[in-house]
Amino acid sequence: MAKKLNILVLGVKTFGASIVRQLYEYNCDVLVIDKDMDRIEEIADYATEAIEVDIRDSSELNKLSLNNFDVAVVTVDDIGVSIIATMLFEEAGIPKIIVKSSSDIHKKILEKMGVDFIISPDKEMGVKLAKSIMDINIIDSIYASDEYDIADISANKKWVGKTLEKLELRSKYGMNVIGVKSLNEKIQISPEKEYKIKAGDRLIVIENKNYK
Repeated sequence: MAKKLNILVLGVKTFGASIVRQLYEYNCDVLVIDKDMDRIEEIADYATEAIEVDIRDSSELNKLSLNNFDVAVVTVDDIGVSIIATMLFEEAGIPKIIVKSSSDIHKKILEKMGVDFIISPDKEMGVKLAKSIMDINIIDSIYASDEYDIADISANKKWVGKTLEKLELRSKYGMNVIGVKSLNEKIQISPEKEYKIKAGDRLIVIENKNYK
């Protein structure tokens, strides 16, 4: 069984909250941090733990065992707080840090800091980000309707050797596999549920954009 991810989300305004709610559907362990108690109370039911903390309060941060997290998501709008948090999470050794940029200047600063995962909320919605945290690498997608996209997904290495039935992409992520493209092979249309994922496979899926 795959290890359950420990994820920290800093900031739960609309964008951050949408990420937390989607990760809740994926049964992750999520710690939510925000300095606003009203937002903490609103999101508490969707998180493993939700606490009111000002990220600039080092005494409170030291209680959180930051080195236990696999992923940190920083969605706060304040550039100074965002940079402080990113530095703290890097120092703690969190392997994957995802930071929302609130402006072009903010993005340039994050790039100078060497942050690998920088997102803009107007370009990448919270649900899609949650899927990327869960290692669903969407290479490209095509608009099909208001409800569905057709997406090209790179198979994660954790999927290799597992059947489509075992992956449960439909029930977990609202995705129906309509084709598989293996390395140096023609695309296989409507693969059987017994099909085993191979290294380098790309899946063509119909994705329900409203799936939660």
